[in-house]
Amino acid sequence: MTYYYPAIIRKKDEGYRVDVIDLEGCFGEGKDKQDALEDARHAGVNWLLVESEDSMNFPKQTHLDDIKLEEGEEKTMLAFLMPKEGWDE
Repeated sequence: MTYYYPAIIRKKDEGYRVDVIDLEGCFGEGKDKQDALEDARHAGVNWLLVESEDSMNFPKQTHLDDIKLEEGEEKTMLAFLMPKEGWDE
């Protein structure tokens, strides 16, 4: 199953940070934008896997149009492909 959540991309002094805004505390970092996005995808899958152990009540996705950006920020939707039961990561 694939879940989609919005994220905000920010340039930092030494790289990038991507915050998945609907998944509390979920973010990725990297030396470039692509690395940060990949790190955020990995963190998001782990976040959803932990949450699914208790329930499947995942947070509702914020619509991209409702996200207010600060100067220098970008927004995007990230896809989180959940592993099938029994798959090794």
